[in-house]
Amino acid sequence: MHSGSPPASTTRPRRTTDRTRVTFITDICCNTRQTLTNVIYYLCIATISIDVVVSKRYIFNYWYCMATNMSGGMGLSANEDTVESVLSRNYRYTVPDYQRRYAWREEQWGALWDDVTAIKNGETHFLGSIVVIERTDGLNELNQLEVVDGQQRLATISIILSVIRERYVGDDEYTKQAKAVENDYLWEFDLDQKRHQNLELSTFDNSSFRAILEREYSEIDSEQMKEALKFFGDKIDSLTLDEVDSLRKRLLSSVTLVTIECNKEQSAFRLFETLNDRGLELSAVDLMKNHLFSIAANSNDIDYERVQSRWQDIITNTVPHLSKPSRFFRHHIMSAPTPDYNDNVSEYKLFDVFKEIVDGVVEHDERTLEEYVKDMSNQSCIYYRMSDCDIDFFDSAGNTAINSKLNQLNNIKSVQARTLLLRAFREFDNPNKIMEVLNLVEKFLIQWKVANYATGSQFDRIHSHVCSTAFERPDPIDSMQQYLSTQCPSDAEFRAGIENKRVILNDRTKYMLAKIEREYYGGEIVDLSKYDIEHIAPRSSFSAKKYSTWSYYLDTTEATFEQHRDLLGNLTLLESDENVRIGNNPFENKTTTYRKSDISMTNSVAETYDEWGIEQINERTSRLAEAATGIWSLG
Repeated sequence: MHSGSPPASTTRPRRTTDRTRVTFITDICCNTRQTLTNVIYYLCIATISIDVVVSKRYIFNYWYCMATNMSGGMGLSANEDTVESVLSRNYRYTVPDYQRRYAWREEQWGALWDDVTAIKNGETHFLGSIVVIERTDGLNELNQLEVVDGQQRLATISIILSVIRERYVGDDEYTKQAKAVENDYLWEFDLDQKRHQNLELSTFDNSSFRAILEREYSEIDSEQMKEALKFFGDKIDSLTLDEVDSLRKRLLSSVTLVTIECNKEQSAFRLFETLNDRGLELSAVDLMKNHLFSIAANSNDIDYERVQSRWQDIITNTVPHLSKPSRFFRHHIMSAPTPDYNDNVSEYKLFDVFKEIVDGVVEHDERTLEEYVKDMSNQSCIYYRMSDCDIDFFDSAGNTAINSKLNQLNNIKSVQARTLLLRAFREFDNPNKIMEVLNLVEKFLIQWKVANYATGSQFDRIHSHVCSTAFERPDPIDSMQQYLSTQCPSDAEFRAGIENKRVILNDRTKYMLAKIEREYYGGEIVDLSKYDIEHIAPRSSFSAKKYSTWSYYLDTTEATFEQHRDLLGNLTLLESDENVRIGNNPFENKTTTYRKSDISMTNSVAETYDEWGIEQINERTSRLAEAATGIWSLG
């Protein structure tokens, strides 16, 4: 039973056998005084091969009937109700910010649609469970049920009802039904007749969800919800109004949910570890939260509410600011002084590493779990300010210089470097020290990226190693420079990388040209956004008759030109409007514009060269490679 091995026979058991197995396992668990969570666990393992609907319904029917006797003070109640009963209760359902965002996709939408539309007269369909915690509001306000598990189901059902309501609009025969959907299932009214959403999602999703409820479809920002609305809109638009009304009745009256009410978070999260929304894979961050809350919920020595509050701060500091919130957790683990983790933490390993660390804190660390999560929360604030180039920890001049350099690092795609930078902000309270680290990081990243020297995981290992070693030395910055210089390409390799590699026309290349302009040519660019990367010999020199002048200038084959057109020597910076105006003009026409440019590098092209071809591209590339080596060498 513990192994979860399927029965030898592949024949589906009869339903009576299914029920007998569930009853038998439940009785054994009761007689051996197993916890409620273990009952669910054993039942789920033992019924892997059982008909899904039968097993789910019988699992819940048996264990919630025994909840009072088995919960040991957990404060649980459970009821199986129709969707209509669940949504028409005099409560507001709310999703806290620490929960995952709306994440269902077409696979889950399609399965739910198929389940509901397949229900025959007199049948019901058991959809699963929702776990909630009751919250009390003010005198005239509706009490809340905080949704710990099940928001994906509830949100999707509400979206379907919103589409059904919209389908009714304009048809007098269904005006009452439209109002009933609106007022009974999508909105609730308190004693002052103030309207509230029946279901309120987290801060990150609710504006889009509310836009659906209010029919403000142009205000929907969430792509996930736009897709859900379109999916169910297409399905429902294909039905007649009579079929739509039949769908409404089946959804409200024939689909059931088990609502598990807990009087405290500890009880809710003991259950949450055993439940998952319709096979939707939990992200590493979801699993981390569940494990953290489970430990806190099961210990009398841990302040659960403080852990939960700190976690919510972390989510607030990461989800709105980062395209991948998991990056913060990876970089935090690799950067933290304790426990020291001198290795790459990949997305794949993140949960396992986090679990090992948290379990170690609880069992062996001098710090409490609350202190560990507090530190992580503090670091998340630094991390999001760092990623947003919005550091405000120093004086005005220091903040301005640091944020400018952080913005430059963002241009060269330096996500992996945040591990080292996070540790630097932890260790140094002097902005000049931070700037020294930022300059080292820039040199290291430019060298690696130009020479194509490593993968992202190698970057992570290097930065993790620096965090584990450099800050134990008397001069951490000197130690960083010494180690990073051993991990860099040599000056010869870096120079060869520029001379032989076609560059990508991105912000990193634009930044490199701007830095060469400042350091080598003595120019200064105040606002880089006003300039574009200019190809001296146009990229399309061979693609149209009007460029025949350029093919004559170049005096080479198209294949040879393609190998040279994106070398650094064929690029310069030019004011954006001038770049558009001169387009693909002949070289002698371009030089007139180059002489008038504010960019010294571009002036130099007009002053140095009377003609432009492959030889000139190679010569200028070598010159810029030499300049770049002097600027970004770590030696």
